[in-house]
Amino acid sequence: MKKAGKGISQFCGIICYCIRTLWGVSPKYFVIRLVLVCFSVVVPFAVIILTRTVINVLVGSNESDTAIQLFFMLSVLLLVLNILNKAVETTNTYYEGLQRDKMDTVTKHRIMKKAAELDLSFFDSSAFYNEVNDADRNSPLITFTAFQAMDLIRYFAQFTIAFVCLFQSHPMMPFIFVLSVVPCTIVQIKQVETIYGFQRQYMSEERKMQYASELLLSREFAKDVRIYNMFPFISRKFLDIWNTLFAKKRKISLWYTKLLLLLSALPELTAAFFLFLLGLSVIQGGRTIGDFSFLQGIMAQTLSGLYMVISSYAQLADGKMRIQNYRKFLGLKSKIRADGTLELKESSFMVEFKNVSFRYGSGQPWILKNVSFSFHSSQNVALVGTNGSGKTTIVKLLLRFYDPEEGQIFMGGRDIREYTLESVRRHFSAVFQDYSNYAFTVRESVSLSDASRAGEEEQVIGALKNSGADSFTARFPKKLDTYLTRRYDESGQELSGGQWQKIAIARAFFREADIYILDEPSAALDAQSEDEVFRTFQELYTGKGAVLISHRLSNIHLSDLILVLEQGVLVEAGRHEELMKVKGIYAHMYHLQAEKYNCL
Repeated sequence: MKKAGKGISQFCGIICYCIRTLWGVSPKYFVIRLVLVCFSVVVPFAVIILTRTVINVLVGSNESDTAIQLFFMLSVLLLVLNILNKAVETTNTYYEGLQRDKMDTVTKHRIMKKAAELDLSFFDSSAFYNEVNDADRNSPLITFTAFQAMDLIRYFAQFTIAFVCLFQSHPMMPFIFVLSVVPCTIVQIKQVETIYGFQRQYMSEERKMQYASELLLSREFAKDVRIYNMFPFISRKFLDIWNTLFAKKRKISLWYTKLLLLLSALPELTAAFFLFLLGLSVIQGGRTIGDFSFLQGIMAQTLSGLYMVISSYAQLADGKMRIQNYRKFLGLKSKIRADGTLELKESSFMVEFKNVSFRYGSGQPWILKNVSFSFHSSQNVALVGTNGSGKTTIVKLLLRFYDPEEGQIFMGGRDIREYTLESVRRHFSAVFQDYSNYAFTVRESVSLSDASRAGEEEQVIGALKNSGADSFTARFPKKLDTYLTRRYDESGQELSGGQWQKIAIARAFFREADIYILDEPSAALDAQSEDEVFRTFQELYTGKGAVLISHRLSNIHLSDLILVLEQGVLVEAGRHEELMKVKGIYAHMYHLQAEKYNCL
């Protein structure tokens, strides 16, 4: 009993949530549709009553002017009601479409907003992608469920009116109708729960199918797909998963379909039985033909209302699970502590890592272990080490994409967690090793680092010049308004890897920051472009701080501080000259590269 009460409470909570959401999206559309729904509930019953009156007039008709006038007036009234009913349906469809579009957009936008707010750590988890995929895929169904909540109220009102009318004629009839539909209802709800449970269970498999599809539809993989003839392999993976899932889902659906075919006959048999009794009553003189028509219409409204209530309930039961998961997704909390209240306003401050240790989840290997160093925001700091030594992880901790598992990070003498996230991050601009390419215009792609300044054309051009990207963007027909890639515009320009990297560097340079982070910023550049980027940075950003990560030590030998990492441990720190004297790991790496270039 307690479990049933909890289920009813949850169900009512979902209905209230849906109604509140519809109201919140557009109160005007909600009120208009509510009025139209009320009208559409009443009209069918008015038509049924008028039809009974017309039939009784016809059965007892004579050629008197009174009978003819009454028949004419009733016919006109029926016509008006039918026309009004059609007008209401059309108007309701119009407003429903507008409300649905707004609801779809709001639902989708909430998912986007939540994903943007969450920590980077969520994107390291496959379980999170399942939740994102579930929320994103179900966003249109959430809109549908919200509409079903309103439809449930409508059909319940229709059923209640019909139930009362039928009860007045035959007290037992409406209850028998309800009982005849109960078995079918239970099976439908169980079917919905089972199908959705199946979808949740195999969510990762469906994501694999989606990934296989994206490989063939994406330009990023187009060259590999063709040169290596990858279609047969990808197609086989896609179809193997689909065939497996389809067979399992078909088995579940077939069993429920057979059961529903049997149970759905009960209400129809019940209706046929009562119609037969009514017909006998008319033949025996107990009721008029008008009464028969009236009760037949009321029975149809009872069954129709009951079926629609059940259908809406089943859809809401399905939607309840989807909305619960949607709300669960929206309720995810970031692991990064964002309760800092201080603003980091100063442009000049000290940065200190104090005994910092970090790993990407408990049970995972340590990426950094007991790392300590400090530098001023105006200094150039270089991070050196082999792949996997922890260089990029230091950058992620500095930007508070993650928090240390042990130790502390200080800025301006305070724990970084005492500041607001926004006030910390606005002091930085970065080019990441896995920089992103955006299918926007040149202007938009560059100014994304500070979109509020997108209209500052001279600054956009300056950032392009500083990165060397102006060498090709200046030749574009539409200049700054040229789309990058032809994904959305046939006149768009396709870029090489090096050109994309220059756009990414321009984006970082466009932002007015105190510390610039350049994580392997020249990996796709030729030697001349690489030299120009670093030389430009040194010339134009004097007084600005930098955190440089580069395997090419010639790029960082002028840095104020060089930190050498090995397997997550800081093993050497100092200027180039100091580290060369030590003759340790840095000196060894530098000599190796120098010998390589001397050989050339």
